[in-house]
Amino acid sequence: MMMMMMKMRTAAQFRSQLWSLKTPSLCHRSFAAISTYKAVIFDMYGVLIPSPVKVATVFEQQNSVPLGTLGKAIRTGGEVNAWKRFMRGELGAEEFVEAFGRQCSEIAGCPVPIGSFLSDLTSGPMTKPLPVMMEAILCARSRGLKTAVLSNNFLQLNGDPFLPLDHSLFDVIVESCREGLSKPDPRIYHLCLNRLGVSAHEAVFLDDLEFNVKAAAQLGMHAIKVGDLAVAVKELEGVLGIPLSGFVPGPGSGATKLPMDQLTQYLRKALHLSDKDPVPVQQLSPSQSNSLYHLTTGGRHLLLRKQQKGSQAMETEYRLLKALNGSGIPVPEIIGLCEDPSVLGAPFLLMEVCLGRMFSNPSLPGLTPGDRRALYQAMEHTLCQIHCLDTRAVGLEDYGEPDDMGLQVEWWSQRYRDSETLPIPAMERLIQWLPLHLPKHQRSTLIHGSFRLENLVFHPEKPEVVAVLDWGRSNLGDPLSDLTFSCMARCLPQDNPLLTGISDKGLEQLGIPSVEEVIGQYSSSMGLEEGVPDWQFYMAFHLFCLAASHQGESKNTIAGQTGSGRIAEQVADLAWDFATKEGFRIFNAKPSTPHAGTSPLKGQIAG
Repeated sequence: MMMMMMKMRTAAQFRSQLWSLKTPSLCHRSFAAISTYKAVIFDMYGVLIPSPVKVATVFEQQNSVPLGTLGKAIRTGGEVNAWKRFMRGELGAEEFVEAFGRQCSEIAGCPVPIGSFLSDLTSGPMTKPLPVMMEAILCARSRGLKTAVLSNNFLQLNGDPFLPLDHSLFDVIVESCREGLSKPDPRIYHLCLNRLGVSAHEAVFLDDLEFNVKAAAQLGMHAIKVGDLAVAVKELEGVLGIPLSGFVPGPGSGATKLPMDQLTQYLRKALHLSDKDPVPVQQLSPSQSNSLYHLTTGGRHLLLRKQQKGSQAMETEYRLLKALNGSGIPVPEIIGLCEDPSVLGAPFLLMEVCLGRMFSNPSLPGLTPGDRRALYQAMEHTLCQIHCLDTRAVGLEDYGEPDDMGLQVEWWSQRYRDSETLPIPAMERLIQWLPLHLPKHQRSTLIHGSFRLENLVFHPEKPEVVAVLDWGRSNLGDPLSDLTFSCMARCLPQDNPLLTGISDKGLEQLGIPSVEEVIGQYSSSMGLEEGVPDWQFYMAFHLFCLAASHQGESKNTIAGQTGSGRIAEQVADLAWDFATKEGFRIFNAKPSTPHAGTSPLKGQIAG
């Protein structure tokens, strides 16, 4: 009976870890409150709506106007030309048509019907906002960031500016024709920043014109030149450290299910807030375990983690974080544990947010190779800190139940058998191979359980981890499980069906340490003289568990609901690839021979 209970506990613990691995989209807890940036400022033309350059080219072709005429007219004459005066609101639409038409006609040597060009600028495709940018704005605002439009714009014949955008998506709209100033005049940038209530260093600026971008950068803003929209959004993701796609509107995208009256009353008492202090709440990570919320109140940024049915008890995580405070391991500061069911219906933790940067994309777009390398090295240093902790010294020697790899292999093999539909050859081989190649020496340390880039907060400027989040899957167990999690993206290709990898994106060019480097540094820091000879086993094992889990879901495929069966086979094949690398090829020749060691690490790492 005792063995069965141990088996159930260790299997449940690993299933919790597995959930975090196989659903990365639910683990992107990057949010603006812990970023140094507070606002994103967008140009309109060429960023939020199509660029007028294409409209001008089509107009010239259709009206037999020499190509480049309109562009030349816009660039000549300095600040007093018709275009610049139109943008500053000094000319009305009719006056502009007359003055700009005369200028273009002189350049072209023939009449140019500018009136129809102005009509083209305010109709057709120009009235349709660009979806990729609109989704980025929705995602940014859902994370608490302010957004603004800063546009060189003009007044139409009816006296209104041309602004085919949903005004509710922006906290501030600054238009040159209303302000009498136009980009790249520094004054209009300052005007926008002042109305947003942020400093230049707290804002990101996007524009499609180089001179406007340079002007913003000179003021201290992080400026992004927009060419390819998708590339620009990816760069913005890297700067903000938040995902800018996949926005889901409606109640499911926020924290609307929280009983706000009870929560607000509790927070005002616990934090000594006045009745006038608002308590905006944003759900960051709804999942099958603990839901994570971000709160801003009384000038403080807080994290609230609510326990859900079947997840690790909140008092367990509370005990851990209290023990780790002062240990040297960077963790959020615990404010308190609420076990009163009348507040949220379940226990929850309240923590102080650490200011810093978070990243959701393992390739760290927007950073230099040197910065990427430094951040990944800081990540590995923090992992070693966790695994070097003297659990007895901080009172955690009895924290959870130590994992047993043999029991986990047995449990996941049975899970696969219970849900088997069509045979998967790679799974059959793994079920035989894994028990024969269990690591001879398994250490037991504190393990995080989901140690990945997304769960780390970095210093705003330095390559230093200031907080490790999401300890809900922590335990005493084999530290190499954490090491596997931390390196998984570097071992998988970009088109992996479960996790987006970076093994085929050129780690050396990106500046990201290879798996060989990570294992070498980890072994040196942890005093592992033989390195990690069983590395391939851990990769094979984790992928085997993922395949077994998806095979369990493949019964839904028969009902036409998911593609889990096909994915299970793909992942099992990948697991078997790891199992047969170099030192593991002995399985085919001697399937019943106990594991006798592996060959050196060099050359064994996939990718």
